Amino acid sequence: MPAPAGWLVAPARDFSLFFIRDPKSAIVNSTVLTQFCYCTEKGIPIQLKNTRRLDYESAQETWNELLSNYWELVEHQINEINYAAA
Repeated sequence: MPAPAGWLVAPARDFSLFFIRDPKSAIVNSTVLTQFCYCTEKGIPIQLKNTRRLDYESAQETWNELLSNYWELVEHQINEINYAAA
């Protein structure tokens, strides 16, 4: 099963959380990087608050919990912003 990936934005559009599979992790024990960002009023990430590394199960649980709490998947992913490389 693929790891959660993409931008989720909070209902108030003040925070977003970016999920990306850690490219340095083994496929068998994959981990996911999450990057929590402050956002503009339009939900566009402007400042990185923190980065965390989660195991697959924790990332999936966080992803599902956020979606159940009305966080939205950003339809048009912001490809030119890549905080993971920072």
